[in-house]
Amino acid sequence: MNYNIIMQYTDYITKSFLNYFKIIFKNKYKKELTLSFIELYINVRYYNETNYINIKDFTNRLNKEFIDLINTIGTDDNIDYLKNIVAAFGYLTYFDDLNYVYEEVDVIDALVGDNIVEIFNDTLNTKYFNLIEDRLYRKLYSLSLTHDVKISNLYSEYAVDRAYNTGIINEDKLFITYILGSLLALNNAINLDFSKHYVLPFASSLFEKEKKFARLFNSINNPLAKRILSVRITYQDYMKHQSKINELINQGYVFGLELDDKYTGNVTELLLFPYILVHEDSEEYEMLIREKDHLKSRIIKI
Repeated sequence: MNYNIIMQYTDYITKSFLNYFKIIFKNKYKKELTLSFIELYINVRYYNETNYINIKDFTNRLNKEFIDLINTIGTDDNIDYLKNIVAAFGYLTYFDDLNYVYEEVDVIDALVGDNIVEIFNDTLNTKYFNLIEDRLYRKLYSLSLTHDVKISNLYSEYAVDRAYNTGIINEDKLFITYILGSLLALNNAINLDFSKHYVLPFASSLFEKEKKFARLFNSINNPLAKRILSVRITYQDYMKHQSKINELINQGYVFGLELDDKYTGNVTELLLFPYILVHEDSEEYEMLIREKDHLKSRIIKI
């Protein structure tokens, strides 16, 4: 099963756009050239990857990116086709929640359709699980999963809590958290809001389960999730699995490091982490505050 819902969504958009351009251009349709513009659109629109971040208006920013692409790949033979692609995007920027379209008469319906977001939300909506957002710093939030699953009165509150927060269930609920966290990031991106960032929980036991570990991280293996979502790990886990975590950082994943009683005070070990979570009453907090000018990391008290 593919848990990477952001990738599924952007793949759906890509296929829908390709079908739209097939209908518009008919026998003049050129897939590779068209795909170059669609991929650029996805990167700017959903992943906020742009050379013109200071241009606040999305349409103006996108036009700048398109002009750069035309200047890069344009030739005397294809320049008119490229200009027509850009012109067609003038409509698509308003209606990018497309269905698959196969007949010419479906184009208008597809352009005014607005149900892909609803489809994703309805599919992932559940009355049993909800995300709680706890503010850590300005627009940085910690995500946790709550449940409304009815449990027999035969089990004590302690037993239910222990079952939910340890072992296999604790690992499995991470998949729900990461999927719903991805949906949160995606919905923000659809609204062109890339300002909020989220910290996801993690279970130490997954380090020993290679396949399950890989499946979980694959669920956030896309540019948007890597930009918006970070995974919370402890210092102790980092020291035990340093090579694995460093490799994931090299792949673009982001981690928030929670300092525990195993931390030795070596500041250089913290340089790879944008967020350092420290207990407010600890000695490490006071020390890091003194060293904050030498750290690019955000020091967050918990």
